[in-house]
Amino acid sequence: MLSTSVRTKTGNALLLLFSYAVLTFENSLACIWLAYVTVVTFFGAKYVVRHRLPLFATLMLAVLPLLVFKYYGFACAILTDIGLPCSSHSLVVPIGISFFTLQSIGYIIDVYRGKMQPETSLLDHSLFLGFFPQIVAGPINRYSKLMPQIKGNRVFNSQQSVEGLRMLLWGMFLKVVIADRLLLYVDNTVEHLAAADGSALLSMALFYSFQIYSDFAGYSLMAIGTAKILGFDLTDNFRRPYFSISVTDFWHRWHISLSSWLRDYVYISLGGNRCSRWRHYANIVLTFLVSGLWHGANYTFLVWGLLHGVFQCIEKAAGLNNKVASGKLLKALRILVTFIIITLLWVVFRMPTLADVCTVFGRIATITNFHLVMPEKYVLLLLSIALLKDAVDEYRPQYDLFHHRSQWLRWATYVFVGMSIILFGVFDSGQFIYAKF
Repeated sequence: MLSTSVRTKTGNALLLLFSYAVLTFENSLACIWLAYVTVVTFFGAKYVVRHRLPLFATLMLAVLPLLVFKYYGFACAILTDIGLPCSSHSLVVPIGISFFTLQSIGYIIDVYRGKMQPETSLLDHSLFLGFFPQIVAGPINRYSKLMPQIKGNRVFNSQQSVEGLRMLLWGMFLKVVIADRLLLYVDNTVEHLAAADGSALLSMALFYSFQIYSDFAGYSLMAIGTAKILGFDLTDNFRRPYFSISVTDFWHRWHISLSSWLRDYVYISLGGNRCSRWRHYANIVLTFLVSGLWHGANYTFLVWGLLHGVFQCIEKAAGLNNKVASGKLLKALRILVTFIIITLLWVVFRMPTLADVCTVFGRIATITNFHLVMPEKYVLLLLSIALLKDAVDEYRPQYDLFHHRSQWLRWATYVFVGMSIILFGVFDSGQFIYAKF
């Protein structure tokens, strides 16, 4: 019988091979750069402990592919805009590069700060960065959370596997039933922007809010669920963000793994809140400018990040950034106002150019008789079911049908969700939204 350590190493090797096979199927170029970043950070970590020069060199080498593939064209566009010559080339961004680059940077900085020792196993380090459920669109996992699971003895856990299957089922419902149905309407409206009136554009903005949430939260649930079946617990990524009472609260619930990464490696590095008030505000804005730039190489993403930072500064100045809202009516009002702000900011995020953003806001501002321009009416029913589940999870988790004590209710829920996926799912819409980031 194989020893525990041999079984673990064999399992890790098989997982790594499968992970690279999945990534090769999606985008073979990404495998090359994942392997490059893996090797650079594995060997670089051995020299960065408390030494700034090796730290800087390793970070630059690790981030170089991301800078070239994702930001070279944007840098050329900026230079051209200010009248300087630059030869721009269209480059295909390797899938997942933003995610595994951030994960590797976090590891290197933690080693430099003395929070951990450099990894000694290239196999384990490779799996840490290349584990297939997280590689396409996160979550962004920390070394301190994932590596002990990679090195540990994993045994089959039926209860954990059932929970993983539940997550897979609900994640697929959000993705192919909600997100990909709304995608058809949203993309059509954006492509025919010149012909869309204010009602159509406001409807598009509302539907895009739910599309991007369902797409990304759906993927995260599928990734976390798959990992659970394999014996891993990945970082939670969403916590019902559209029930937030402020923009600050929203970022405690949306893309949690990125928010915590930005807090620990950008915001705190800039000084956090241990400085003057205006420096504190500047740190918030700079952090969200980084967030915007990470999401995409475009002026729209920079403005989107800037506005999120500005709104959080306003909330802090007004004392509205706390997570407590007294009174049900006030809380409901704050949730509504926050959702409206987030939805309008998603317009900036979604539009190709700032000129398009101005066009959308201009037409929305001139609406005189709003009417909801929607796709098939049954989509609203399915969307309502998704929102109802979030509301139950937020306020009455004991009534969650996926975990109800009645076996009949649980299985009726599984069958209903599964049949909805089969009957209403869209299976040819392409990759997840966040995969391109």
